[in-house]
Amino acid sequence: MTKRPWVAGLISLAMMACAGGESADEAGITRLDGSKVGVASLEADIATIMEAARLPGLQVAVIDDGEVAYSSGFGVREAGTTSPVGAETVFAALSFSKTMFAYLVARLVDEGVLDLDTPMVSYLPKPLHEYEFYADLAREERVGLLTPRMALSHTTGFPNWRWFTPDGRLSFIYEPGTRHGYSGEGIFLLQLVVEEATGRGLEDLAQEKVFRPLGMSRTSFVFLPEFEADHATDHDHYLNPIGKERRDEGNAAGSAQTTAEDYARFLIAVMAGEGLSAEMREALFTPQVQTEHVRMFGPLSQVPAPPGAHLPAWGLGWGLAESDHGRAFFHTGNDRGAANYHVGFPEQGRAVVLLGSSQTLERAAPALTRLIIGDTWSPYEFLGYEPFDSPRGRLVEAIAAAGLSAGRVARSSIADEDVRRWHPEDWALWDSVGQDLAGLGHAEAAAELYAAFVRDYPEREFGHDRLGTALAGVGRYADARAAFTDGLEITTEDPFWSSLYSWKAEWAGALADPADVGEATLVEYAGAYDTRHVDLNDGALWYYREGTPDPTPRRLFALDERTFVLEGNDSFRLRFDRDEAGTVFRVTGQYLESDDDQTMRTPG
Repeated sequence: MTKRPWVAGLISLAMMACAGGESADEAGITRLDGSKVGVASLEADIATIMEAARLPGLQVAVIDDGEVAYSSGFGVREAGTTSPVGAETVFAALSFSKTMFAYLVARLVDEGVLDLDTPMVSYLPKPLHEYEFYADLAREERVGLLTPRMALSHTTGFPNWRWFTPDGRLSFIYEPGTRHGYSGEGIFLLQLVVEEATGRGLEDLAQEKVFRPLGMSRTSFVFLPEFEADHATDHDHYLNPIGKERRDEGNAAGSAQTTAEDYARFLIAVMAGEGLSAEMREALFTPQVQTEHVRMFGPLSQVPAPPGAHLPAWGLGWGLAESDHGRAFFHTGNDRGAANYHVGFPEQGRAVVLLGSSQTLERAAPALTRLIIGDTWSPYEFLGYEPFDSPRGRLVEAIAAAGLSAGRVARSSIADEDVRRWHPEDWALWDSVGQDLAGLGHAEAAAELYAAFVRDYPEREFGHDRLGTALAGVGRYADARAAFTDGLEITTEDPFWSSLYSWKAEWAGALADPADVGEATLVEYAGAYDTRHVDLNDGALWYYREGTPDPTPRRLFALDERTFVLEGNDSFRLRFDRDEAGTVFRVTGQYLESDDDQTMRTPG
């Protein structure tokens, strides 16, 4: 495999704290089974894993015998640049925020401010539904059952977040206390309780009771100005930068920023029980509920796991798994363009922290934790961490190299059992392969795959959508319009798919054969509309909007005399509006799956 320079050429020097004056390479890192791995070979292998997983930036910290034994940054802060990830580079902590908050709550319990089993509503000065964010629960009596213990063990019965539910409203999806159901909503409710009970904000409390005492100088629940000069940008699955979210309000479920070394200091303190009573330290690592379903997230979180499945329990803030090295504790993090993972073994005094600047960290984590500390106990299937060398990855590699026929041969050599670990049916496997091919720039291969897909799986309504999008990706707009039209013909009874295919057929049609709009009209349309800009160059209109991740002007193609579409964006249209006098006075942005928005023409 050819190394890309953004990975192989930018491996930072490891920082090593070794006893007895040994060099890093002489000392190496001790794994759980007592074997050692030298730092030079470790770093080379990490770079290879990052390459295979398409991970642009990574921080690693290793704890051995209660100390930070190794800490290093790998890759670059943003793909396409040469700015390396260093020890001080700040990453999104994501759901590591929950574990740091759990420690804060534990300290407040020790101080007598909170009790784990007292209903949370008893700490509030007014009924929960009178807080605007919880108005959905106005007639819900079960809120009186919820306790801090339920929030930290994810047994409140709330969804992860309300906006993931069909109606977008907060309600109970399980009876409180009856089963594990990972919930940011539960943690956020407990944050409200903490802030009301103490009269202080989350960031203020965390700095006093967690970050400053533990020497976590590069950690905060908000994005601090000093992070601006050295932070990791978020990326999609295909190495495209998508910016950095800068939260200015703390959210205990996911807003924190940190470094791997800071977070390692935190884990050392937790394993040692620093700042906690012996009883509370033990409570953090005591199972509160056993998970019972195939996955932690998604549809399989509703499917009971088969007997003998490797499933974790959940403690107060952590996942817990049994191993030959004692109880392991772990946590994951995933949101938008980043992902994290840590696993630790308190009885061994060992742990590893991984912070990644793309969700592809999940593809790398199984290989990384196995390589670095010899971890084979993390419940990656339960977490849904499909590794880079899964059947999906192998088929993508085969098809990209030699076409669909090579992919079919590769599939015949893979056991169904291996496929079913990650994909319920072959159609789901082939669909994921096609999406990866398109995302990696193999648009012709993706188009070939989806042409076969619609023949092999005609019952999958989205097949023609995938095919049309792939064809458009190689500029075959007339063929794309035909694919979307075919999709429309077989989904006439489904309003969602009918609307989608009709919209996309019109989009591809405008690109294949734009409407004829006279130059005089184009001159009238050109101009500034608040943050939207329409320029006339070489007889065509070009559009961009200020404040977007990519403000590069893109050409508009006429759907009709008033409405235009953008190449590369099949869910947006721009309509030019005239007043009663016939003067163009505003533009309206129209979206496939959301409401229109309008901007007025800038005078002058």
